[in-house]
Amino acid sequence: MEDVVLRMPSADVALVMQFANRMGWRIEKRSNIIDRFIEACRKNNADALTEQEIQEEVNAVRYGK
Repeated sequence: MEDVVLRMPSADVALVMQFANRMGWRIEKRSNIIDRFIEACRKNNADALTEQEIQEEVNAVRYGK
């Protein structure tokens, strides 16, 4: 399995989602991926990250900062 980022006009998303469903692919919005990351960090209390650490990680991945 390979992850791909695809930027497209909002008007085309429904068509691509239909095609993806027919092909058996899974599509996730970036915001959903980030939400899952934050939730996973909160569940692991032993190594829990602070909100500041989460934001720094997101910035590093998304913006290279």
